[in-house]
Amino acid sequence: MFKNSHQFSVVTTVLPNSTTARVLPNLLVEPGSSALSWKARGTLLQDSWWQRWVPPISPAKSMTQLLVPDTEVSRLVSRIVEDGKLHQQATGAVYSTPCEHVYFGSQFSTWPQREGAAVLDGDHRLTENLSIIYCIVGHNLSDRVSRAAINAGAHGPIVYYSEGRGLRDRLGWLRITKEHEKEVLMVLADEANADEVFDAMARAGQLHLPGRGFMYRMAIDKGMFNLPARVSHHHYDANMQQIINAIDHLSGHTHWRDQAVFNVGGEGRGAGLENFTSSQTTLTDQVALSAMIKRPQAPALMDAMLDAGAPGLNITYARHVQANAETHQGSVGVSDEYGMLRCITDAQTSEVICATIDGQAESLGFKDMCMFVNSVPKVATYIPGNVDYRQPLEEAS
Repeated sequence: MFKNSHQFSVVTTVLPNSTTARVLPNLLVEPGSSALSWKARGTLLQDSWWQRWVPPISPAKSMTQLLVPDTEVSRLVSRIVEDGKLHQQATGAVYSTPCEHVYFGSQFSTWPQREGAAVLDGDHRLTENLSIIYCIVGHNLSDRVSRAAINAGAHGPIVYYSEGRGLRDRLGWLRITKEHEKEVLMVLADEANADEVFDAMARAGQLHLPGRGFMYRMAIDKGMFNLPARVSHHHYDANMQQIINAIDHLSGHTHWRDQAVFNVGGEGRGAGLENFTSSQTTLTDQVALSAMIKRPQAPALMDAMLDAGAPGLNITYARHVQANAETHQGSVGVSDEYGMLRCITDAQTSEVICATIDGQAESLGFKDMCMFVNSVPKVATYIPGNVDYRQPLEEAS
């Protein structure tokens, strides 16, 4: 039987590889503390006229995910900001996402909860009005969607690989028609311009068409991000992203960005041309159901979740790093490789899936695993029956 809790959050970091190697040992000091870590890359556009014909620069990054009690979030985020120097430009990001429910297997090691844990002092200016956007697309669309996000005012998306699982995996030889490996684009954005970034990415990826991809947005409890978007060759003391951040700080808000911008020579923003783009159909009030389990058991868990009603799954493999492991990499213990599964569905289906997996956990040997649920207020994908992008039926006839 699973142990159920709703007082946990997911803390995620995006840091350069060298910074992760320095920060992670300072987090995993208590027995039982652990994290999942996997490789990713950033996205940087060349700030020049020929940038459209040059692939984006992709600096190496590491992503780390920690499932911790709510009482530990402030302390850990402060430690990450301090050790990772995230108050400086282009250093990385950290954010926490509260979980609505967490289900622990009988042998899953939970993060130790300390009483009266002190929070590091310092003016870190953590932001609470943030959103995170995940866009899952094929290789052929990732550059286009990344450029759209940057042109809409976002930082360069963080990209990592994921594998998809769904109905076509069970159709015998027809599964060869599906591209299993996908790229996940992750963008952190202020609430003030999150909708604009979300819509720009959806339009660029044409996510209203079947088979193009899937994108969703989640709320962040608190966080900080200093991720670059462009490489400038101008000899100025500050780039445009630094200037925008400085104006935000001086103004005390981001509403100044909402004023009209007349720039006919650019992409038509401010000239009213954006009003002629096709609208996107989105889903609302969904949830993200995530699971962590050792890699050898991941296929069995995927099958069980699909049988229980999951509409589709994406899985990313990560190193499970813990404080008291027998093998070590540097000063941090490294144990097994885990699979991180995620599906987006409605709350009722999520409850059915969790109850089904709970009932089968002992018989299938799902002991060292956990599942958690996060709220997803907005989803963009192909919705069967939506014909906005087609010709009207009377014209087609």
